[in-house]
Amino acid sequence: MRQTIKLLLLPVAAVVAIGWCHSTSQGRGEPPVADSTQPVLVIAEHRAARLDALRELQPMLQQRLGVQLRIVEYPAPPQDYFTKLVTELRAGNAPDVFSIPRDLQVDDLAAAGYLADLTQDLQAWPGYAAMPELVRQLSRASFNEKSYVVPSIVAVEQLYYRHDLLTQAGISTEQPKDWQDLLARSRQIKQKLGQFPLLIPAGLTWGMGSYTEGFRYLLASFSGYQLLTSDNRYALRDPAVAKAFDFYHTLVSEQLMPVAPLLNPEPWVIPKYEMFPKGQLLITTCGSWCKTFDWGPGSRNPIANVDDAVRTWRFPSADGAEPFALASVVYAWAVNANSRKPELARALALLMGDNDVALAYAKRLGNVPARLDAAQHPKFAELGTMTADHALLPQARALRSTVGANAMMAGVARATEAVLIGKVDGAGAQQLLLQYVSHVLGEDTVGKNREVEINHSALAQAEGKALQQEAQ
Repeated sequence: MRQTIKLLLLPVAAVVAIGWCHSTSQGRGEPPVADSTQPVLVIAEHRAARLDALRELQPMLQQRLGVQLRIVEYPAPPQDYFTKLVTELRAGNAPDVFSIPRDLQVDDLAAAGYLADLTQDLQAWPGYAAMPELVRQLSRASFNEKSYVVPSIVAVEQLYYRHDLLTQAGISTEQPKDWQDLLARSRQIKQKLGQFPLLIPAGLTWGMGSYTEGFRYLLASFSGYQLLTSDNRYALRDPAVAKAFDFYHTLVSEQLMPVAPLLNPEPWVIPKYEMFPKGQLLITTCGSWCKTFDWGPGSRNPIANVDDAVRTWRFPSADGAEPFALASVVYAWAVNANSRKPELARALALLMGDNDVALAYAKRLGNVPARLDAAQHPKFAELGTMTADHALLPQARALRSTVGANAMMAGVARATEAVLIGKVDGAGAQQLLLQYVSHVLGEDTVGKNREVEINHSALAQAEGKALQQEAQ
């Protein structure tokens, strides 16, 4: 699967070819302090809230390491950040330490040889033992099980719903037990309130979010499903994949989900930032950042008393298992494999996993520290309701990916788009996904006939119960 790296980086090359990338000698951030005898380490960061956190921490980091820290401001949009980072890594001009915005990007960068192997550093670091096994897994590349990043903060993702409006309408706010329970609740919301009940992101213009904020929830709903086969291929022939697409098909065909906004250039703006605050959408997938960025006091359309008005359900399972929260490492730190100061760079990356650092970031970004011992930190209570999200980490689910994650996510976006416009059903969407991933990455990257043991009996019973309830 290493051969797929050339394919994966083609979009980056295309961006460079049209002239987006300027000379890497510019925009290097603050100049070195004059006459300083301390070594200089260069660290890349992007987005205002993250830059604010890093600048606040800069004096402490410099004092503890005995270095001068030069902060390089990279482009804010995630794809632009990733594009510039890969461009500079290729050219040999990348910073010593940089953040990886999503654990999905680790395998591609590691397989390309851009990341230093931190396995021994992490195993000798006390902070590593304080992380739940799920987070430790997400720090490792699936193709060789070596660790390449230091996790700092984690997104805990669930269903967010308008508790205030459902309560006023006399609609149950109890935790939905399974998919059929969630669908029944959604139909009740539509009938009683006349609004769209549920949003699960989908479509081409939502990009990787169609997977990370949408399809991933549905796949994880099958307790026995993993995205990767035992030989590290994508398990996209699994019946769980078709059933997940079928769930989208049900939402679209019954008009339980807004479709028109998802076909727009910025599909998240109308449903999440306008419809949800106005009560025109009652339930949406989201993560621990949402009460800060999406609907908090500083957001575009803040929801009054957001901590009480908006509450969470764990995502209901498809097969009778317990509802669950998803976890993803949304902020981890990596070391440039070609850093000129490798030992200091490794020390800085580990320090970025310290609870002092993680909490400074978590408070600004609306996520939670990757380490469980953060709960004993004096400033942990400042996270407010996010402390409850942090407590879910030991039981959370995740789906590991491998090399080619960008292509896999692009395939999901295309397949869900076809469902949105009524072109295919679940089985057809699965075929589109298989065709796209096989074409881009090669047929050997998709598992042959792996199937998980789905509890079909439980599914049938749940579906039958839902039909009886509707008939009544």
